Amino acid sequence: MAELQALNEHLGALLIQLSDAELHKLEMSIARKIRASQKTRISKQQNPDGSAFVPRKKRLRDKKNKIKNKMFNVIKTSKYMRIERTADGVAIGFMNRVANIARVHQYGLRDRVERDGPTVKYDARELLGFTPDELDLIESEVLNHLSK
Repeated sequence: MAELQALNEHLGALLIQLSDAELHKLEMSIARKIRASQKTRISKQQNPDGSAFVPRKKRLRDKKNKIKNKMFNVIKTSKYMRIERTADGVAIGFMNRVANIARVHQYGLRDRVERDGPTVKYDARELLGFTPDELDLIESEVLNHLSK
């Protein structure tokens, strides 16, 4: 988050000069690109720092010890990973029941595997977070928009 704060301070003076309509257009453009980047990172099963997600437990593997489905196949779709306009800008997050699943995995919390099943401590798998490439993307998009 420190990198994001530094980026905000760096580009803040330039963004003040934009009209509300231009700022909204820029925010949505950046948010769509960030969401696409987050989707590809989740598909690669990587945390924002580049490390791999902690593998699934053994019981979720088939007989040949292969993972049946990649984790978070459905959660990363734009139906659930939404862009929302806020007073401060835009936010990318999860909706509905999926938001609870994402929160449990993001922070490595305890939750039930099934409705009447046991409570399990999940390993932390950061679904949302900024990579250095995404911070560079934000900076370049702002500068490209201002240079037009």
